[in-house]
Amino acid sequence: MKENLELIIAGATNKSAITLDLINPFSQELIATIIKPTADEIEKAFMNAENAFNQKMKKMPAYRRAEILHKLASLINENSEELALQIATEGGKPLKDARIETARAVNTVKFSADEALRINGEQITMDRAPNSQNHISFTIKEPIGPVLAISAFNHPVNLICHQVATSIAAGNSIIVKPSEKTPLSCYQICSYILQSGFPEEALSVLPLTGIETEKIISDRRLRFVSFIGNATVGWKIPKLIANGVGYSLEHGGTASAIVDKNCDLNYAADSIIKGGFYHAGQVCVSTQNVFIHQDVYDIFVKLMIEKTGKIVTGNPQDENTDVGPIITSQKVEDILAQINQAVNLGAKKLIGGNYLGNNCIEPTLLSNTNYGMRIMNSEIFGPVININKYINIQNVIEECNATPFAFQNAIYTNDINLALTFSRNINSKAVIINDSTAFRVDWMPFGGSDYSGFGVSGVKYSINDLVKDKLIVIKHLI
Repeated sequence: MKENLELIIAGATNKSAITLDLINPFSQELIATIIKPTADEIEKAFMNAENAFNQKMKKMPAYRRAEILHKLASLINENSEELALQIATEGGKPLKDARIETARAVNTVKFSADEALRINGEQITMDRAPNSQNHISFTIKEPIGPVLAISAFNHPVNLICHQVATSIAAGNSIIVKPSEKTPLSCYQICSYILQSGFPEEALSVLPLTGIETEKIISDRRLRFVSFIGNATVGWKIPKLIANGVGYSLEHGGTASAIVDKNCDLNYAADSIIKGGFYHAGQVCVSTQNVFIHQDVYDIFVKLMIEKTGKIVTGNPQDENTDVGPIITSQKVEDILAQINQAVNLGAKKLIGGNYLGNNCIEPTLLSNTNYGMRIMNSEIFGPVININKYINIQNVIEECNATPFAFQNAIYTNDINLALTFSRNINSKAVIINDSTAFRVDWMPFGGSDYSGFGVSGVKYSINDLVKDKLIVIKHLI
């Protein structure tokens, strides 16, 4: 156990008597005790962010920001196994998936370094009218200012890299509010950032609760708030921030997958199982609702049951584990209650649904569910997949579009016309054809709309939010 993990705030006294206990979600053992910041130390973090931005970050050239990020990528790569074990320990993600996350984080930081060298303005043509023909005009990109990054527990290394590395690439100072469930990964990444040569005053970590964060989010020194997490919390942010402050919100949804009669059923079953049960379903685009064409329903359900039955659930630090624990016991109770409620309303439990201890729930397949049930109409964030048959895809599209969510949906088919019909008519920020709803690479645009979020992440797209255009006009005196 690490005793009294000190604050990452330049000039902090670390004398607070208030601490946060970090508990392993599987074993329930105490992992670490983290010192929480006092009101004075929170103020110090904001002063540091403002001063460092004005005195250091605005003057830091792009090549230097890229150098820092390339060094950070090297440090993550060199310590990838330690980071993966930490992800498994504090967040419950199976070790083999945690290793993939650390590898992705290396690339996220490298992509951010590359993009730091591509932040360009543009020339504006001025001779379109007589009164401006003797002018030259162009835009330059400037960093936006101090960023507050509020992160989530489910990808505690890669999400921090998405939020912090892009802020560095853009030239901003950063205050990070890590998830209360997985702060150690954030601390480790931020320590690597400082080792890479980033100014100490330009980076602070505030291990606060959500309620405590709400009290600081309106600070006028902030210029952008990046939030990844629960929609109920996220949609408070636009009402709390000061005028003129930018924001991005990445929430979740009830991702749907369509299985057409004309597709590789074995492949589709493998893909859906991975998309639905990865990290015990605790992913914002986890496959939740599956609609199967009636002609292949029976055979596909049999495949899904067989494959789900082979999933290994248990200790995330075990090399053989496929599905680990749910992050908290309270969430375990909520998921089990949703399963029981659905069954009481007529759903059929095809496999799983039992509590295994250690915050682990068996991967679960339910059939005969509908959007009148909470297990279909709200984000379950657990290892549950609802399976239902369909006859007319238009009916499925209408049902999906009636929900408040719009993030990523998928269709498995060899019929290009059907794929395009679905893609054009489904209310979705992204449509994945012949791959999981949970598919993501770190350079693609990623994010939800409607209740699922606001804005787009993905390295280049995030950086674009973190800079501002300045117009410069020169009159040529002839």
